Amino acid sequence: MRLDLTLPARRRAISLTPLIDVVFILLLFFMLSSTFTQWRQLDLAVPGTGAATPPVQHQVQLLSEDGRFRLDNLELNLQDRGALDRQISQQSDDLFVISADSGIATQTLIELLDALKAAGARQLSLAQTP
Repeated sequence: MRLDLTLPARRRAISLTPLIDVVFILLLFFMLSSTFTQWRQLDLAVPGTGAATPPVQHQVQLLSEDGRFRLDNLELNLQDRGALDRQISQQSDDLFVISADSGIATQTLIELLDALKAAGARQLSLAQTP
């Protein structure tokens, strides 16, 4: 009797290691090239030539980092939203011109813009302080 001692031919398996490497490289690329921040839009009034009657202007001056500001010679604070709502509700269609003292952080200015918008101000404009 004759014995066949030769090993059967092994099937070559396809290695998944290169495929996994490519998938991780693509994942890393898309994670590093994507941005996950949401940008918010601020509506600011710019001077135009089409307005027949200019709106009433109110001066808003940001005084300090803690949120104190002056609205037409009336000093308010960002934390007192009730007083701000009462002032803006009477004049919501008017133009609010906002300026900040030197040394005020941009984040505080943005918080003031957000508070004015939340109180109902429709027209906001930024001005440079002299």
